[in-house]
Amino acid sequence: MQIVLVEDNPLMQQLFTIFLRGQGFEVTVAATGAAALAAPISSPALFLIDLRLPDCDGFDLLQQLRTRPELRQCPAIALSGLGESDRHAALAAGFDRFLTKPTDLDELMLTISELLGGMPAR
Repeated sequence: MQIVLVEDNPLMQQLFTIFLRGQGFEVTVAATGAAALAAPISSPALFLIDLRLPDCDGFDLLQQLRTRPELRQCPAIALSGLGESDRHAALAAGFDRFLTKPTDLDELMLTISELLGGMPAR
């Protein structure tokens, strides 16, 4: 199962990528909204999107991704370092879940499992 991680911080990219690959996921990383839109994404299982990107915000990016018919139903988790103040806006914008950064990896896995109905086979 493929997860698309849209995150501009290289350390967070590395942390999430190593962790998620260790859990059996394929991870595609994009550092900007433009890179995410240009990436060859066909049928990801899930999006993990930072709400504060250098070229756009995660709210707008999710709206643009969801205009593609093949991505309309793809679950999306919002990530924010600003804490709970973004939770309501993220859920109202169409994100399925909201997690704060730094992100508890056990909570991340529980959230992914809930959204995907289980974990990938290793």
